[in-house]
Amino acid sequence: MTRKQPPSRNHPTRRRGVAIIAFVAALLVIGSYALWLFQLSASTSLSALSHFYGTSAFYAAESGIEMALRELNASPANDFDSDGAIGTISDNGNPADDPALSTGRVAVTQSSVSPPLYQAAGRPDVGTAPWSGFRRIVEVRAE
Repeated sequence: MTRKQPPSRNHPTRRRGVAIIAFVAALLVIGSYALWLFQLSASTSLSALSHFYGTSAFYAAESGIEMALRELNASPANDFDSDGAIGTISDNGNPADDPALSTGRVAVTQSSVSPPLYQAAGRPDVGTAPWSGFRRIVEVRAE
């Protein structure tokens, strides 16, 4: 009677099984790392774009204040943009006709009469969410 020997540790089928498991584990680790890099790249790009549009809105607001101060400091004071009030820019509540600058759009309103306080709201000239909701506000007190 011949007795069947148990498989040894160095049996070829065991080595192939361990190699397959190691290969699958390495593939999962490398694949996860690649997906993480894609995610990191996308979030970095989104953050940079957000900063760009926020800065554009800020510069538009600053330009609006400069336009309003030009109206106030003219001798005699003059309503250059013909919106009906000196020191305001496109103060009609219609964002479609706000002046378009190279960095965005702006509207300047007078938020206080005494002391005169002007508020410029700059926004990037883009219609896609979430950037269409960006606003940067700059306030100036004129004396």
